Amino acid sequence: MKILHYVDENRLAWMAPWIQLLKELEKRGVQNSVLCREGGTLSQELAKSGIDVFTYTPPAQWLPVFTSGIGKIVDRAKPDLIHTRLSSAAYLGGYWGRKKNIPVISTFDKYPKAKYYENSDVLIGCSSAVTAHIKKLKLPRARLIATILNPVLSKYYTRDWSARQKCRQSLGVKPGECVVLGMGRLVGWKAWDDFLRAIALIPERGGYHFWLVGSGNEEKKLKNLSAKLGIQNRIRFFPFAADVRPWLWAADLFVQSSKEPEGFSLMLIEAMAAGAVPIATNIGGTLDIVKDGVNGLLFSPSDIRTLSAAILRANHEEARASMALNAQRSAADINVGRISEETVDIYNKTLQLKR
Repeated sequence: MKILHYVDENRLAWMAPWIQLLKELEKRGVQNSVLCREGGTLSQELAKSGIDVFTYTPPAQWLPVFTSGIGKIVDRAKPDLIHTRLSSAAYLGGYWGRKKNIPVISTFDKYPKAKYYENSDVLIGCSSAVTAHIKKLKLPRARLIATILNPVLSKYYTRDWSARQKCRQSLGVKPGECVVLGMGRLVGWKAWDDFLRAIALIPERGGYHFWLVGSGNEEKKLKNLSAKLGIQNRIRFFPFAADVRPWLWAADLFVQSSKEPEGFSLMLIEAMAAGAVPIATNIGGTLDIVKDGVNGLLFSPSDIRTLSAAILRANHEEARASMALNAQRSAADINVGRISEETVDIYNKTLQLKR
């Protein structure tokens, strides 16, 4: 079968596992081509991987009638199905799929509005929480709704013990001390202020190192808050890291304090693959990944007392080792082989619906 994948972007945070998924789909008999925007790294990396690429930048992103270039590419690719990612691609791809009588499958990575998906025939949520959101939209053309998690290249994140030791030593971490890492965009809904307030509840003499890696419009506010809480000497801020692996390898615990639901947190699953124990809010796609007390710990949004208690609990060596091992196994289970199999199954079911 021939699939035209459409993503109206020219770079993606999840580019590497997605390209690997496309290559895995090829092994299952899928002929892939990708439509993306011009410029950026996405088209270059796809071409390097031997995947056919079409590039097009819509002159009017939300006016599909003025995007005839997409229609011409669909005619050239002659796909059996169009598979879109992200809202604008679903909106434009859905329009041209309906116009050309080609079924459109749309993957939801977040919680968007219904209007972008009105022409999609099959809807895929990247987590159970996102799928529940899709069902509430009650889209009239949707004939099939399913959940398929985003894959992770777990081997890419397998802990490098030498790099771990080097990073920890360079930042003054002594043997036996615990590194608690937060990483991501420093924006309001990520609730890093709750992370800081939880740190303030943890005894100073516990051998902890608290790190927050990332950038965003809340950075100054968070630094001011750390001073107000009297923890400015306990929390260290680091800028955005292009390669997150050394930080994940160096960490013992990984905190995700989001107060709004994540669709499917790639950073969280990467941390688990790297051997860090996740401590995360019990909302959104996180519930597909973290099982409380088994491969990590959960807490309610803004419940800083439970968060601080979870950090203390996870720092016990036996419990931490068990949860870290289970976290790595959980991450390894969400692999491109499994996800490609589930994806091909959806493709086949969609083609049967067409008949």
